[in-house]
Amino acid sequence: MIEAVIFDFGGTLDTNGIHWSEKFRMTYDEAKLNIKPEDFNEAYVKAEPKMYETVLEDDDLFITLQKQSYLQLEYLVENKGYKFYNSPGVVATDISMRCCNYVNKCIAEAIPLLEEFKGKIKYSIVSNFYGNIKSVLRSLEIDNYFDSIIDSTTVNIRKPDERIFRLALSELKVEAEYTIAVGDSYDKDILPAKKLGCKTAWLNVQSWTKPEDISAADFIMKDFKELKNIINKFNFD
Repeated sequence: MIEAVIFDFGGTLDTNGIHWSEKFRMTYDEAKLNIKPEDFNEAYVKAEPKMYETVLEDDDLFITLQKQSYLQLEYLVENKGYKFYNSPGVVATDISMRCCNYVNKCIAEAIPLLEEFKGKIKYSIVSNFYGNIKSVLRSLEIDNYFDSIIDSTTVNIRKPDERIFRLALSELKVEAEYTIAVGDSYDKDILPAKKLGCKTAWLNVQSWTKPEDISAADFIMKDFKELKNIINKFNFD
């Protein structure tokens, strides 16, 4: 019996399994920015810590992605000598719009599943985010689906620390054995949730890493919508 689902957000609900490093890379390619893969990887990694200094609690999805893209592009201009068709700020706005369009499409495809089990199963978001996950969910008009929303910056605990999953279980008032955790990161989502006794569904599409041992994943999905059949397997078969 499944009584609750703990969802990851970034790379799971918002992009249907595509890690944000890959999504940014793909979007830059679509915009014909001609960024070398090794330069992009460096810019992505260097920009990430600055997000925690830059993002505000009320920032919505568009502003969050705009800031993230701007930090990456600014790094490439200042440290790698790149020149784009306009300033990093203008280009970042274009990139954010493209990314938001994709996210809106993924969210629209996820909503029927959220609707189907709402009221029957409790939902939680557990996300390594920047302190503004509630604002992002609100901007996507899906915040009301969730009985628990946990942002790593707000609680000062980051995945893969098991305590952040314990916190979700506590807020949901559900035992681990009746919970399934869903995420795109095997190391940060699947492993810690499995250690707590949760069932696990790994959304393995385009991940940041490729683990050799995947035995902690009870289910492996290639599309978020596959979760419906997994839940039905436990609750309605």
